[in-house]
Amino acid sequence: MEQYGGWTERGGSAFFAGCSAFCWESEEGLRFFGRNFDFDRFDAGSRVLFLPRGEEIGTLLGDGAREGFPAAYAMTGMGTLSLPVPVLYDGVNECGLAGGQLYFREHAHYLHAAPAGRLPVQPGLALTCALASCADVEEAIAAFTQRYALLAAPLMGAVPPLHWFFADRTGASAVIEPAAGGVRVYRGAGAMTNSPPYGWHRANLLNYAHIRAQDYAEAPEGQAPCFSGSGAAGLPGDWSSPSRFVRLSFLRGLCVRGKGEDEAAAFTFRILENVAFPLGMVRVHAAGEPPEAGVSPYDYTVYSCAAGLHSLRYYWTSYRNPQVRFADLAALRGEKGRIVFAVDDAPAFAAARREGTGTRHAR
Repeated sequence: MEQYGGWTERGGSAFFAGCSAFCWESEEGLRFFGRNFDFDRFDAGSRVLFLPRGEEIGTLLGDGAREGFPAAYAMTGMGTLSLPVPVLYDGVNECGLAGGQLYFREHAHYLHAAPAGRLPVQPGLALTCALASCADVEEAIAAFTQRYALLAAPLMGAVPPLHWFFADRTGASAVIEPAAGGVRVYRGAGAMTNSPPYGWHRANLLNYAHIRAQDYAEAPEGQAPCFSGSGAAGLPGDWSSPSRFVRLSFLRGLCVRGKGEDEAAAFTFRILENVAFPLGMVRVHAAGEPPEAGVSPYDYTVYSCAAGLHSLRYYWTSYRNPQVRFADLAALRGEKGRIVFAVDDAPAFAAARREGTGTRHAR
């Protein structure tokens, strides 16, 4: 019988990470994946990466051994090259499969040993393995349920509690969660945040069945409505995982989706802004407790990203630099080696352009 166990904390203290993800499509049916990365730090080695076909992907075992395979598909996304194998936190591959790994505190359960015939994978490497070898959501599901053994083995000193969200260009999507009895799969999911498990979040939506875009026409005691937005009265506005899930679910269902690649990508970021953590609102370190170097006392939305599953563009913004940049996987997929793109986290602004001249005035 397979033995499952809870996750291991780093240094005796847990990470209190957030994160939100969703998928939707433009008015013409162009599909997009979007994700906020909410944490108290941005690893100095994190970059937007292009990883080519043939890149050695795999896992790092406790004795220093490596077990892996060459990537079947090129991919791009946010990640790090600070380990002997590349790590993506989210990304898209050349087949139009996108995914992200999000925190799943107190609910992630992993194997202590790999059954025969399964690839032993640390949870933090599972997304990279899937994007490197899976063409669509169903193949990703098969990888997690039939090929991988998610091990409670440290990566960079920790066993992070994770669950995964995938979407592909056919419109298929799934949440994958490592539960106490095995891996659970929720096909057709449109949004994902953090704990509790996805099934709880989905049932909780029933408490908000009154939410709608249309204003309510009548006010109590015969008063005439004097403001707009009453259709969303009661929509939770805090940054807890349950509240973000409710907000994100209704936003993706009700908001205008945009026409064409550029507008739909821009509108994807507008949705993500509505579940983003403002710096200073989610304190995760006790007042007076000095955080480590490079670590904020607060969780905040370190970066946001969107992936066009037809265009194969990976877009991103950072907390300090809201300008949207992108890496074009369609143009890069024939490259033979890794390519690293700077995140460009410093604030940057574009000067206004004068109408009719095509020139920009000096700042």
